Amino acid sequence: MGQALVLRQLLAESAARVIAVTGCSEGGGRTAAVVNLAIALTRQGMDVLVVDERPGERSASAMLGAIRAAGVFGPAIHGTLPRVLAVGSRRRQFAATGAGYTDDENFPGHVALESTPDIVLIDAALDGNGALSQLALQAHDVVVVMHLSADAVADAYVRMKRLRLAQGIAEFRLIVNLLDGEADTHAVLESLAGIARDYLAVSVLNAGCISADPSIAQAVELSRCVVDAFPASPAAGDFARLAADMQSWSGRPAASWRLPATTHTACGPAQVH
Repeated sequence: MGQALVLRQLLAESAARVIAVTGCSEGGGRTAAVVNLAIALTRQGMDVLVVDERPGERSASAMLGAIRAAGVFGPAIHGTLPRVLAVGSRRRQFAATGAGYTDDENFPGHVALESTPDIVLIDAALDGNGALSQLALQAHDVVVVMHLSADAVADAYVRMKRLRLAQGIAEFRLIVNLLDGEADTHAVLESLAGIARDYLAVSVLNAGCISADPSIAQAVELSRCVVDAFPASPAAGDFARLAADMQSWSGRPAASWRLPATTHTACGPAQVH
């Protein structure tokens, strides 16, 4: 039995909220968003597990590993960071970092969680057809991280279309990353939500926006993330608000977004007649 299958079964039996995060293109900030949200949630008292389906030099597990190695955490984190599981593309490539793990005697070479996390964030990999893994398909929410540009909006639509056709995903939450304060986010997301509703029968929710902030680049230079390095910055405040909002997202069965559902606009639920 593969490690990802073991983890999938464990999460299916737990009460953890599972959130799969994907992006429109490389460089969209999806992995940085996962790491910052994970640390923001930890600051708010949540037990967080990050599942890294895209391990590598610039992956979520690498970023959290560098932050852990730096050994400098804000006082609100109390010296802890989210737990991390890196699941490679090969079936048996599996690694864990952080406290809270034991060897699984039933599955030699595997890792078992000592406690069930409150929230699981999956930095989700997509296959050649643009489909999510079976683990990510178990999520309660699918989040798309995007920039606010014409190309990024078009990419977001294509990403949602592929996931809708391949796996029946009918609801997405959008995070707009590196937002210029002068951009009309409401109008753009309202338009995208309308197109997705009319042509894909897909619901789109605005999960929140992350400000374009020079502190983000400064944190990267320190091998840290903005929530950890500059907690008073505008971007860190945005991540903190989004993390708080995540905890109040409507409760529902995992993968229920694959069923026909009430359509939403970019700013909230609205029944389509």
